[in-house]
Amino acid sequence: MGLLEKQVAIVTGAGQGLGKTIALEFAQEGAAVALLEINAETVKAVEAEIRASGGEARAYPLDITDYDAYAAAVADLLSWKGKIDVLVHNAGIALYGTILEDNLESWRRVVAVNLEAVYMGSKLVAPHMVEKRYGRIITISSIAGFASRGRVGSYNATKGAVIAFTKSMAVELGQYNILVNAIAPGFLITPMLEEDGLTVSEEFQDWYIGRGKIPLRRGGYPEDVAGTAVFLASSYCRYMTGQVLVVDGGLTSTF
Repeated sequence: MGLLEKQVAIVTGAGQGLGKTIALEFAQEGAAVALLEINAETVKAVEAEIRASGGEARAYPLDITDYDAYAAAVADLLSWKGKIDVLVHNAGIALYGTILEDNLESWRRVVAVNLEAVYMGSKLVAPHMVEKRYGRIITISSIAGFASRGRVGSYNATKGAVIAFTKSMAVELGQYNILVNAIAPGFLITPMLEEDGLTVSEEFQDWYIGRGKIPLRRGGYPEDVAGTAVFLASSYCRYMTGQVLVVDGGLTSTF
């Protein structure tokens, strides 16, 4: 029996990178997974992959900043499975530019995806968890939430806010046996960072890898983080809430 047998989970940003890997591992551990993703092609491919391996999945191609679309997906999932045990807030974006270069439109888009959607999803799902007196809410933050680097101010701000909101929900929902925890990955080799070029840059290879700024001397992979999400969603996690699990190869230990 898998660690998440008979569980029903939502994973946002499930079409690629970390979200896809979390969804695949959840399904492998026995969960039925609702895949929320803006890219219809990629999310349907993940749905097909899970079903081909004998798992249960349903794709919901939508923009998670659209409250009505998000609410419709939650309603459909409840109609399909009757409950929601786990909610993983994974979807996120980063738009680059210093405070002198960026603009209000880009700031608001990052806030909408990285922070407001976390609020909306939690607002939609938490009442159903309260009714069952059981739930696991997992937010994907980042070490950028407490150890910032330049040119991604909106990303840093939202990831820090997600940590604060995670702790707030943990306090509010603990009485209902709902655990709320965050994962703060370090540098992951995902499409988002590959697009930025950071993990293949000379600086990254020299400073973070060559000189051991990351003690494990490599960038992380989605699989390195997905297992942490499985733990937080499983019955092995029973008495931990309001915490931030840092999965960064030791990077923040060198600060």
